[in-house]
Amino acid sequence: MNHGGHSAIASFVTYVKALEALDPRNFPDEYAEHSDRIRELRPFLRAHGILDVMDIKNPEVAALIGV
Repeated sequence: MNHGGHSAIASFVTYVKALEALDPRNFPDEYAEHSDRIRELRPFLRAHGILDVMDIKNPEVAALIGV
């Protein structure tokens, strides 16, 4: 997956907000899909130092990206 800087950050925020809005018990497939997309963005976020300057407030999301 190849992302430009702004689009990857925007995608990350979009997926996190969508994940937070879902109840994983009622929407397990959608929850898993958003979780996968967030994990796919992890290398980009790390490589560009995004995680050095951003705090991830949601513990589930933090676990997905390993912070």
